[in-house]
Amino acid sequence: MTTNRQPRRTWIIGGVLVAAVAIVGATIGYGIRAGTEGQTAGGPDASGAPPVKTVVQVGELQPAPAGAATSGWETEWSKLLDARLLAQLDSSGPDAWDAKAHPDVYISAQGPGYGSAAFGGAILSEAQKGPGFAIIDAKTHESVASTEYLVDGIDTYAENHGLAVSPDGKWFYTQGVNPASDLSGNAVVNVINARTLKIDKVIRSRMHHGKVIHDSFTNKDLVLLEGWGTFFALDPLDDNRVVGAVDPQDLAGSGYLAFGDPSGKYLLISVRTGFQESDGGIAVVSLEDWKVKARINTLDGSPIWVAFSADGKTAYVSDGHESKIAKLDISAENPSEWELVGIANAGTVGPYGLTLSWDDKMIFSIGKGEASHNQGKTMGFTSPDLFVSPDKYRGWGTTMGEVVTNCLRGDHAIVNPDPELNEMWISCNSSFDNVIVDMGTQTVKATIPQPNGGSSHNGAFVRYAPDWTGELLSDTNGFHGSAVKSKLAMVAKATASQ
Repeated sequence: MTTNRQPRRTWIIGGVLVAAVAIVGATIGYGIRAGTEGQTAGGPDASGAPPVKTVVQVGELQPAPAGAATSGWETEWSKLLDARLLAQLDSSGPDAWDAKAHPDVYISAQGPGYGSAAFGGAILSEAQKGPGFAIIDAKTHESVASTEYLVDGIDTYAENHGLAVSPDGKWFYTQGVNPASDLSGNAVVNVINARTLKIDKVIRSRMHHGKVIHDSFTNKDLVLLEGWGTFFALDPLDDNRVVGAVDPQDLAGSGYLAFGDPSGKYLLISVRTGFQESDGGIAVVSLEDWKVKARINTLDGSPIWVAFSADGKTAYVSDGHESKIAKLDISAENPSEWELVGIANAGTVGPYGLTLSWDDKMIFSIGKGEASHNQGKTMGFTSPDLFVSPDKYRGWGTTMGEVVTNCLRGDHAIVNPDPELNEMWISCNSSFDNVIVDMGTQTVKATIPQPNGGSSHNGAFVRYAPDWTGELLSDTNGFHGSAVKSKLAMVAKATASQ
């Protein structure tokens, strides 16, 4: 792979609304590197170089004057986690890509790669040097846009492991870097205007993964962000304010990932310490008050991902250390009555992401090699019928098979919301591409390189109308919007045919 980097140019393209809580008096340039539309992902132009246009936002982050009022963005929840608005930028401007030409898109977090000598080695991109994302046409697989958010004067390494999209497709959320942040690695959350691809807000917080959840108590769809031990929700319809957060002390353990259940009442958080018998399990948090209501041991030291049955009565948890899946009965009204009812072999080593088939008859595990070699490139699959009693967990039952995807260090699998395609897209952190698997035949249909050769991490499918009205249809928390109706119809049809 060759590096084709052009000289960086700085254009002032918008004024800045300076947040009263901004803490640094320095000029900061936000570089946005974006690939041209209409190419095969990863494809060069006639000269052999990836076509690149450079757009730079420049803003003054000044210290708040003595006695200044707060910005009005803060809430009791943001104060709990010390998540502060560092800057409000002007993200207006011309459209950076054509939603009319690309109504169905897949957005993937895109970073420089990551790793360590102890676990799988550090595999880094030669082209993508900072956090950003890639937009790929979900039908034609063309590259629509590729961004890279670099900050002048700061060389902090940052691999953004996740990306979220608001329910209306208006905002993208991903980790960035900014010298105004005092967090490890100068980490921030960048809230990005989906039309202009310019940063709108800079928030002091770390971000691991992101997804949309439904809060049935407020009847709102919220953006849930995980900050490597912190869990909080932004309301995209209320200036992206923090409207809920889990007190880390309440978890009584090391929280990892969180998922919203189909009822919209609870978060299920994988917690890796603090359980008897084995280290890890699930903490159940009520969205009514954001407090832990139950703790369920999953008999593993590395619980990771949670996937739900369509009826919301069953949750499946991937366990990275022992390569198995835990099955939880979550049908009771009171989560204190939820329990571990089954264990199955994941069918692959070090499973990370979990995905259910459209009819809920199969469970797919993405073999990242988590907690082991960390160079996985397989996918295992099993059936809900193959789980055995937890008291027989050393047997773990049998599996249906394993597929070699050659998706190196794959972790997340996002289901394409078109049921006719019956495919899932797997993020490949170290082969810098996206592998598409046919869930019906369990075969690889296509491999799509990342447009700028960066690490593929997390993703979401969004549908846009020509007027930019958007609808999030699928992300790491499952289906959303009209895709939920399609899912329920498929499950009902499968049940009726039994």
